[in-house]
Amino acid sequence: MSWYTEYKSSLKGYDVEELLDIFFYRPMSFLFVKLIYSTNITPNQISIVSMLFGILTGVMFGFGTYQFFIFGAIALLISNVLDCADGQLARLKKNGTGIGRIIDGFIDYITGLSIYVGIGIGLSIATGNYLYVWGITAIGGFSRVLQNMMFDNYRNMYLANVYDKASDLDKEIEEYTRLKRVIDKTKGRYIEKFLVNIYIKYASVQNKTAKDEKMNVTSEEYKKKNILLLRAWSWIGSTTHLTAVMVACVLNRVDLYLWITFTLGNLLLLTFYIIQKKVLNDLSK
Repeated sequence: MSWYTEYKSSLKGYDVEELLDIFFYRPMSFLFVKLIYSTNITPNQISIVSMLFGILTGVMFGFGTYQFFIFGAIALLISNVLDCADGQLARLKKNGTGIGRIIDGFIDYITGLSIYVGIGIGLSIATGNYLYVWGITAIGGFSRVLQNMMFDNYRNMYLANVYDKASDLDKEIEEYTRLKRVIDKTKGRYIEKFLVNIYIKYASVQNKTAKDEKMNVTSEEYKKKNILLLRAWSWIGSTTHLTAVMVACVLNRVDLYLWITFTLGNLLLLTFYIIQKKVLNDLSK
């Protein structure tokens, strides 16, 4: 099997990946995966290291100097590459676990929280204007969460209609429910129990939403009408935001990133939403 074929098989799905992931982060993470492929390193171990670099990013930002913002950007780059690598290794080795998928999602939240807390502390120290800094950090952070959620929502809808992903969620819920029965009978493993319970509730809501949004059209028709729009949505996705944070650190204008997220980011969200509703209405006729 060629490296290109292996690389494609390591992706979640070419048409649902963010372009920055396909052409920048995942090629780097794929090279890392190839280097460690023959070792005993597991996807979960990579996930934990990714989280540690994510937390380190927030710590670096918290010092509030240009030098430490650069250090933070480097840590964030490493964190994101490793965040891509854990899933790629699991898909290539076919050794992913249910807990591993939950851990991966949980770590994304920890990293995101660390970044924004670090930005808030760092800019407060740098400017001395605590009210202004925490205000723009809050609106920037909330805007990013909203934009990421909207992209994820329409990506899940695309997966449900093009790849029948809703049926996969049925299987996942059954799998995690069986896992819950097993770990509930064992002592300890409190973190696993907590994560599994949270994920079952989250997946159940996601599954119901995906089924509710399943349209009475062929997968080819839905894909034709939505694939370019999904690409547009991806530009307010998580990877775009992480990259924008890194660029803002190099320019020493993290505050500008927050304002752009709030203004341009939300303008794009509104524009994409209006277009998306029109496309879906046309498909439903």
